This record gives sequence, C-alpha cells and structure tokens, in this order.
Amino acid sequence: MAGKEKTEVRRFRTSDDLWDRFGAAVANSPDPEADMSKVLRQFVRWYVHEVGAKQPDRPAAGPWSKPNPDA
Repeated sequence: MAGKEKTEVRRFRTSDDLWDRFGAAVANSPDPEADMSKVLRQFVRWYVHEVGAKQPDRPAAGPWSKPNPDA
C-alpha cells in the first residue's frame, strides 16, 4: 500500500488477561481507526520523544479496567 512504511513483526510478551483487556480498550477507543498495532506504535513514538508524537487517546474506564494491584 502506498504511504505505509515497511515494518517487521515484533514479539510482545504480556499475560493473556492484559492483552485481552488492551484489545477491549482499543475496540472502545475514541479513535475510530485505532487497532492494537496503531496504538502501540503511537505509544512507542511518544515514549521515545519522536517529534510531533502524541500519546494515543484512550477510552474512559470500562470493564477492561482493573484497580492497580500495587496501589
């Protein structure tokens, strides 16, 4: 596809529970074009201070939310 940068598949380790809750949160994102890969790329770009990068929008708390066990 034109305009898409070539990317490689990366592995990401997390629990099934966290991955499933992330998927549910992304499905309820205020960004209608959000998918899990897009949200992760946005976060990584923001995290490394890429010029112009912004944190991805996230939905309000919902059934995918859990209290922080470390709080």
